[in-house]
Amino acid sequence: MKIRSIISLVLLNTVSFTSLAEQQDETHRLGAQLQGGSAEYKNSSQDGDGVGSVYLYYNYQFDSTWALELGVNRAREADDWDCKDITKNKFICNRNDALLFNLDANKLDYNNFVVAAKGQYQVTDNSYFYGKLGAQRYDYEIAKNSKVVAQNDGVGLFAEAGWQYDWSNGFAFNVGWQYMDMGDLDTSSLAIGGSYRF
Repeated sequence: MKIRSIISLVLLNTVSFTSLAEQQDETHRLGAQLQGGSAEYKNSSQDGDGVGSVYLYYNYQFDSTWALELGVNRAREADDWDCKDITKNKFICNRNDALLFNLDANKLDYNNFVVAAKGQYQVTDNSYFYGKLGAQRYDYEIAKNSKVVAQNDGVGLFAEAGWQYDWSNGFAFNVGWQYMDMGDLDTSSLAIGGSYRF
């Protein structure tokens, strides 16, 4: 009887360590985030200076805490929409094409290439608080129709903090706050995303 119990415990521990080893061998993660937030240009912000972006990234996990992240971000201004209820079933919506940053401009486009360190702290078996800190190469353009009002490129700060939930099948969900310093242009955004580790 004791021998069967010991054998059962040994087998159970072997399976547990094997599954832990398999999860630790999953050193790669691919992910995508949809982000929405606000932008400031030369410390001038006003209602309507919203931005939206898509952020794609790759993580290489060194250990259970630290990873290297490489990412690309594509973003533009997010226009407000003004909708009015005409009848019970009919709405009319107009795009609020307000000027950005108190400038004679109504378009903002920017791209970023990110290199960052990611650290995570385990809260429960499957959830983590995470933080990312690094640098990003940026390129932005502010314009009015086809006339360029301001443009710049360079290297700036990248930071993100949030919460992530990892399922045992490799998929994960995250919610976070992301900040990018692009010289005269700063953005802060709410990020919602998903990823897959392998």
